Amino acid sequence: MTDQIDDHTRAVYAAQGWGSSRVGFGSRPALLIIDMQWDFVDPASPATCAPMAVDRLPAIRQLLDAARAAAIPVFFSQGLVDPSLADVGLWKGWAHRTGHSQVEGTRGAEIVPELAPLPGEHVVRKRRPSAFFQSDLDVFLRGHRVDTLIVAGSSMSGCVRATVVDGFSLDYRVMMVNECVVDRTIEVLERNLFDLDAKYADTVSLAETEAYLAGLPSGS
Repeated sequence: MTDQIDDHTRAVYAAQGWGSSRVGFGSRPALLIIDMQWDFVDPASPATCAPMAVDRLPAIRQLLDAARAAAIPVFFSQGLVDPSLADVGLWKGWAHRTGHSQVEGTRGAEIVPELAPLPGEHVVRKRRPSAFFQSDLDVFLRGHRVDTLIVAGSSMSGCVRATVVDGFSLDYRVMMVNECVVDRTIEVLERNLFDLDAKYADTVSLAETEAYLAGLPSGS
């Protein structure tokens, strides 16, 4: 991965103390995979995050397998637009605004089969970027007594970012798995990771996350 953050930016953040501390993993994690739907993975989609979304699917699946092995709660979000566009809101992207992305009932709205939810894994259906906005995600997380939200998926600058900020606002320890988040360009991805890591959440590696999950007490 290339370094997209210049020395001046790093110096300004460092001078104000941004990024000088870590949130850290808690004791009761859950995994949330955000919007890994065909319309973000398929290179032919007008809203695609390919090739990055395709290239990173194996890493996201590896994270999912580790979460399942640790028996922690697993959640998926699924961004949706009604075919009538009555719920579309003020999306600026052409594909969303005109009903060419994540339309309910289409293949593009489906979660890709490599990451298909299992019975008992909750799918959060959402109409806006954040997986918390007007959804039942917070209710289920609190029901499981979750204190740590491990996030992956798409897109880092959009729905992942919005979810991370809301997770922070709700006092969850949010962990962004570096190899498991995707965007349309590496520059956009890295700049958003840098900013969120400095202010609201931790960027963690897949290996670090797997080791944490493997070390959880049985039945946690």
